Amino acid sequence: MFFVRFVACVHRSASKHIAYQPFARLASRSLSTAGVMSPPTPGLAQFLAESKANYLKDIQDGKGKDWTIVMGNEAGDLDSLASAIGYAWFRSAILKDTAISLIQTPRPDLCLRAENLYALELAGLNASTQDLLCIDDIPSSSTFPSTKFALVDHNRLQTRFTEGNPESRVIGILDHHEDEGHHKDADPRVIVVPTGSAASLVARHLCEKCPDDIPKELSTLLLCAILVDTNGLKPGGKAEQIDREAAAYLTPRSLLFSPDNLTASELHDEPRLQELSAALQSKKGDVSHLGTRDLLRRDYKEYAFTPSWLPNKTIHVGLASVPIGLHPWISMDKSFWSSAEQWMADRNLAALGILTSFRDEKKLNKHGKPKHRREQLFIVREDVEDLAERLFKGLKHSEELDLKKRSLADDYRTEAPSSFAKRYRAKVWEQGNNDATRKVTAPLVKRIIEG
Repeated sequence: MFFVRFVACVHRSASKHIAYQPFARLASRSLSTAGVMSPPTPGLAQFLAESKANYLKDIQDGKGKDWTIVMGNEAGDLDSLASAIGYAWFRSAILKDTAISLIQTPRPDLCLRAENLYALELAGLNASTQDLLCIDDIPSSSTFPSTKFALVDHNRLQTRFTEGNPESRVIGILDHHEDEGHHKDADPRVIVVPTGSAASLVARHLCEKCPDDIPKELSTLLLCAILVDTNGLKPGGKAEQIDREAAAYLTPRSLLFSPDNLTASELHDEPRLQELSAALQSKKGDVSHLGTRDLLRRDYKEYAFTPSWLPNKTIHVGLASVPIGLHPWISMDKSFWSSAEQWMADRNLAALGILTSFRDEKKLNKHGKPKHRREQLFIVREDVEDLAERLFKGLKHSEELDLKKRSLADDYRTEAPSSFAKRYRAKVWEQGNNDATRKVTAPLVKRIIEG
């Protein structure tokens, strides 16, 4: 049976508050592609290209408000990208809504995520990514040209889409992050924690509404996102039952596998699936060609907070997730501190958190493989009253993170500009809880600052 653990609620109207079981209903059906209907719409690439061209034309004609914008979060990872494309396709092809997926990554930055480009290629989409609507494809204006939004992989509409846009509203949410409590009238409003990948929630939605109509290209893209976010459905890792059920639904409907009728519990041991997962993880982890600025913006989220002790002030905090350890990073890039300082200035940040996740070749785990480690480095501006003291204290005492104080070698700090020590305070920790990602750190930072 298919069960979903609701740590955060699935927010729906009372008549729709019962957890549905689309994967379970399909369990008794053959997964042979012979029984899969042809998609009722053009291929995914054609859908993306046509919707982009039509949307940009409608913006020029003043008709942008007719469209529903489906978008993931600003970090632009594969989960956000695939989920946005998947739910936009559903709203357009099945609900007959005028919908389009928006990627919140500027087009020049798409190359920073090799795993995204690889997954798009596997899904048969344009390798140049020209079919994708990126945030910088939309003509600059003080007001965003559309008012209807559907959010995937996050659950709060950013101010960049609401400023000067009083009619803006969120009409749907499919997410696996902590509920921020906004957009209560969205329908669907599905926020399921824990879930390894938002793409699993999109797949469940498609399975419920149109189980045999999903294009193979889309199944492929969603499957890749789930594998990346759950480390190949690794037992004991981030994968939950909903992720395994979603992968079992998508696998035989994808371009990559024959319909072997695998169960959810068998997927992790499937050699072809593990080969795909390893290739995606390898693409994701290869950042040796990126400098500090690229590493900071590659997987970056920004938050606006109102400090409890400064009720009339709004500050911005950035959190960058980076797949490399601090020691080799700073050793290779002597401009690390100046680049971090420049990034904070460019983004007007009061604090920047750098969250590393990597395999330490010098330390082996009990299985003889490189040990997984996480670190946190926070840089805080001195001119924001009490921020450094409160933030460092709150992080230090967090049982969720289990941080252990470390110090960077003195010769790293001497590379900082002379003004750095006067304007900023920095602390670095080894993270004891290796399962705690940014999804844990971001709400914690919010609670520390806002109280």
